[in-house]
Amino acid sequence: MTTPTCRLSISALSLGLMALLSLAPSRAHAAPPSEVDAPDDASASPDAEVTAADSEIAPQPEPEPSPVEDAEDVENVENVEDEKYMEPVPAEGDAAPAPKPPATVDNIGSKHRITYTSLLAPRINPLGLEERLWIGYEYRLYDKDKTILNGSNLAIYFRPIVNPAITLIGATVQVQPAAVLRLRATYSYVQWFGTFQFMQTYESPHEDYSETRLDAQADAGENYVTGGHQVELEALVQARYKGLVFRSATFGIYNHYDNLRGDDDLFYAVRYDILAPAKGWMITNDTDLLWLQDFKGPRHATAMFGARASTVMPIYSDEVYEEGDVIDNPNGPQFKLGPALGYIFYDRPDRKFNKPTLLMMPQWNIKHRWRTGRDVSTAMPTIVIAFVFSGQLWGSKN
Repeated sequence: MTTPTCRLSISALSLGLMALLSLAPSRAHAAPPSEVDAPDDASASPDAEVTAADSEIAPQPEPEPSPVEDAEDVENVENVEDEKYMEPVPAEGDAAPAPKPPATVDNIGSKHRITYTSLLAPRINPLGLEERLWIGYEYRLYDKDKTILNGSNLAIYFRPIVNPAITLIGATVQVQPAAVLRLRATYSYVQWFGTFQFMQTYESPHEDYSETRLDAQADAGENYVTGGHQVELEALVQARYKGLVFRSATFGIYNHYDNLRGDDDLFYAVRYDILAPAKGWMITNDTDLLWLQDFKGPRHATAMFGARASTVMPIYSDEVYEEGDVIDNPNGPQFKLGPALGYIFYDRPDRKFNKPTLLMMPQWNIKHRWRTGRDVSTAMPTIVIAFVFSGQLWGSKN
């Protein structure tokens, strides 16, 4: 079985990038301690002692100043002291001095910037490989240095997804009003190449789409080339308390295909490992509970340990069922659970290549029509390994 794509949602791989890393606390470096003044009891030099002794042996008489000169000197000194402490009085009609402008905040990032994020992810059970890229413009919403506002922006990205069986070319609009909430909407044109086992389509939700059946269909040449459209809506909620991070990303995915073979109303969506409606919705969710361990040092490395729960639910209308079918949903919801591990090698925002992150997520299928012993052993997990990195290509404070 060579299923050449990866079921990884955007939020799934944001574990070590963007939103997840935006939850990391800012790292301020303390200024070096100030210099200590010289002690008051420092010893006098030998030359000073000798000079003092000579003056005691042969003191020179000082001339007495005249009373007139002393009076003038005292008056001059008093006048100088009065002028020294006198506040300047603005002339009548002069404008009051302008107030000083508030201090600017320099550590909240660029107001305008062009960024990118790259994700390369192989997967097994089913087997796959996928490359995702986000590149686009971000506008920072606030000029305040507050944790709750970190990463808040409006953005638009060009988002291609490529793997050996399918390509999606589209654009993403993003609104992140606060660090705890991110909303995205993505449109993509989808092209299936007809390679490997895909695309495979079906007439009823009750049909067999197991790996064994997909292999047999590919051997019979039933896979074919086609294209369609996909709309993806995302809501990400996340929070961090010290090292503990909670994240939950929910996706609504609408597919639209007009040119499926014969009377087929469904297709095997290999990126989600589900039988999806050709004109309809499916819902997915990835929820993570993680511990982030930040390491002190110039590299700002971070290790991640925790668990991930994933759910996929296709929504079937009555029209997709064949005559005599039981009107139920035999394919959903699917549920997987397993550990989530990751390591951010360094975080240096001034670099164009930043936050290189390695992720590994083995998940066991708790509920799946074909991967809980019926076609594939329950002991075999779905394993995703991902390498993610990001950077800022251009930025402006103004």
